[in-house]
Amino acid sequence: MKNRELVYWVDLTGPAALDEIVRLTIMDTNDNVLFNHTFNTKLVDWWYSDLNGIRPEDTYNEQTFESYKDEIQKIFNRANKLITFNASNFFLEKQGITISTNTVVEDLADPFRVAGDASDTIDNLCTYYGYDLPTNIYNRTGVEYTKAINYCWHVMESNRTAQENK
Repeated sequence: MKNRELVYWVDLTGPAALDEIVRLTIMDTNDNVLFNHTFNTKLVDWWYSDLNGIRPEDTYNEQTFESYKDEIQKIFNRANKLITFNASNFFLEKQGITISTNTVVEDLADPFRVAGDASDTIDNLCTYYGYDLPTNIYNRTGVEYTKAINYCWHVMESNRTAQENK
């Protein structure tokens, strides 16, 4: 059944040339978690944890992304719209996930961009739309980020509808 709007969050290791996905969370727009895992890496064994709140040593006993690839692909195959913040489709595709060209990707960072600089963050999006995202990056989970995106998307949709019905 393909007619689902899904929300997702991806955390990457860096550096850009070797970026690997270390966490992926996918849920529907009703906050039902469909997938939520942290992954061990194949190439990168250290990254700056203060960017994503995931310590490399916390991933050592996890499976690699590849171990879940088929499950992840099946979930994305059912989507007609993907909602995220700072879309990482390139990294999903780099790790073997195909996003259908018929699937709309709505990146909330795009309509939120104000100056196109460092102020365009998930933290500022949440502050603007009134979502209480934990301030300590190490207390944030993939579910928390995905719920934040979903909340902000619903508020943005409500605002769009109100503007269209003026």
